[in-house]
Amino acid sequence: MALAYTKEFLVDAYLSRYVTAVDAAKLAHLRVLAETHFDEVGKDKFRTAASLDAEAIKKFRLDFKGKL
Repeated sequence: MALAYTKEFLVDAYLSRYVTAVDAAKLAHLRVLAETHFDEVGKDKFRTAASLDAEAIKKFRLDFKGKL
């Protein structure tokens, strides 16, 4: 059975790529942009646009569990 990922989870998975690359203010702005994009296109298109395939989600779960 496939897991239903929440908006928060998918946005966090996307942002996890940038945690060490940008400062907190830019990361907060990027979160707003990502959430807006998610709201506009929906879950499936957001996953595609953010390149969140099964492997990327698995990596996020392993690397950032409980850290964001």
